[in-house]
Order: sequence, then structure tokens, then C-alpha cells
Amino acid sequence: MSVVLGLDSGGTKTLAAIADQSGQLLRQWTGPGFDPMAGDQWVEHLRTVADVLGEGQSVAAVVLGLPLHGEVEAISERQRAVAASVFECPQLVLNDVEVACDGAFAGEDGVLVLAGTGSMAWAKVGGKSFRSGGWGDAFGDEGSAYWIGRQALSMATQALDGRRDAPEFAAAILAACGIEQGQLIAWAYGQDNARAGFADLARTVDALADADDATAIEILTEAARFLADLGLAARHTFGQPSLAWSHAGSVFRSRLIRDELERRLGPPAAPKLPPVGGALWRAAALAGWPANSRFTGSIAAGLENKQPKQENS
Repeated sequence: MSVVLGLDSGGTKTLAAIADQSGQLLRQWTGPGFDPMAGDQWVEHLRTVADVLGEGQSVAAVVLGLPLHGEVEAISERQRAVAASVFECPQLVLNDVEVACDGAFAGEDGVLVLAGTGSMAWAKVGGKSFRSGGWGDAFGDEGSAYWIGRQALSMATQALDGRRDAPEFAAAILAACGIEQGQLIAWAYGQDNARAGFADLARTVDALADADDATAIEILTEAARFLADLGLAARHTFGQPSLAWSHAGSVFRSRLIRDELERRLGPPAAPKLPPVGGALWRAAALAGWPANSRFTGSIAAGLENKQPKQENS
């Protein structure tokens, strides 16, 4: 049976799937993020994906949405080289946010605001692409789960020093880290993957915001402003103040974030497909298949039925 393989990977998690020409989802694989800055483990993980999903199948095309692709040329070259060594069929490596945009709009114009471990917006209008954000955790990724976690740690330390009146917030952050005050620096610099470790704290911040904690609400409100700016930049670039927008990523599980983005950008368009569906949609086109509404609808239904109840940030 001829199939296509799509993969979407961010900083902390990866989802891959294969589908046949009718759009029927056949197999799915979940695993850790393929963050190239965290080491070369992603290469072996990609080989595992090929073995698990490709066994007994004739893979017609592969599209991989990978973090940092198109941002650092040396990393992008290696990602393409590894893909070519793992898959014998036609393959295309894209930035993970581009495949998320493809999934959200399936060929229609729009801007996708993504906020997971990192943050970025990707817009496509009339076949032209524009990206905003995605500058990395050193001086960018505002509004992302990593950024929210970092802000939480910063404000917690301010409270511990007496520079901010937020003792309950600081206590909650320390508890989420599983440490006492004197262990915070060691915890922060002892993380095997600081991006993932900091990003995990975003869930705690969101829970505190839901409980009306003022510091958590301040952090998430600022995060929402940064994320809205990503979408507004795309609208300004294309001269389309009403350009449709959609969203993806773990940060948008936050009610406060969703409400703030809707207030600033208007109601979002429901994504036609999740990010891995965008990779499958592009793979179908690469294989020369008709990636029409029937194919898209079948992929969407299959992914919804197989979606795990709990996801990592």
C-alpha cells in the first residue's frame, strides 16, 4: 500500500503519522522533541519513526516539520541530509511552524500563531510566506511556554528577595520545581533540557491565573500581547488587517491567553488540521496525490479519534 508520512516536532514533543491516498490514518508515533540544540538524539528517533511507521509500507513521500529549520543554515543542512539518509522516497524538510500553518489553512490565506516551547507566526497569502518571531530563547520566543516559565522564575525570585509582594506565587513555583528556595539556582542550571524544564512551568502559571493569582495573570497577559503582535505583524506586512488567524501549541490551552488573543485579533479560525496533519497534507501534494477536502477531512477525523487525552507542553 502506498502511503505518505508526516511529522511535526517542536522543542519537547513529536508526532508522526502515515496515511493512505484516501486520507485514512494508518499508524501514529509519539516521542520527544527533535530539538537539534539538545543533542543528536533526534537522529535516532527519526530512524525509529521510519522503522515503526514505514514497516511493510511503500512510502511515496515524506514531509518533516522540524524546529530551527530555515533559521540556522548548518542545522538546516544537517536536517536535510539526515532526512535523505533515512528516507529513499521524495522528502521535504520544513520549519515546524510552516507545517502548522499548512494544517490550519490547508492552502487558504491566513496567519498561524504558534506558541509551544517557542513562539512564532507564519503567514501565507497568495502563495507568499511571511514569518514573525521565532528568534529563540536567548533573546526572543516571547509569549512561549519557555518565556512564561522564565518570567515565572524571575518574578518568583523577586518575591523571595522581597522586591515583589507575591509570596504565594513564589511558593507555588518552588513547589512545581520540587525544590526549596536554596536549591533554585542548582535546579535551573542542572536541567538536562532547560527549554523543556522552564516550559513545563507554564502549566503552573496558567493554573495560578485561573485561581486569580495577580502575578500569574500579569505574566500571561503580557505573553498574550507578544503573541498578538506576531499576528498583527503579518497582517501589516500583507496589508490585510482582517487576515484570518488561527493558533497552535500548548500555550493556547490557557483560557486567559485565548481570550486575550481573541480580544486583540478577533475570533480565530478553527484549524482545518493539527500540525502533523499539515505535514501529511504537504506530503500528499509532494506525492502527486489530490490533497482535496475529502483527503483533508479524512485526515482530520483520524487524528481527532487517535488524539491522546494528555499532551506534553
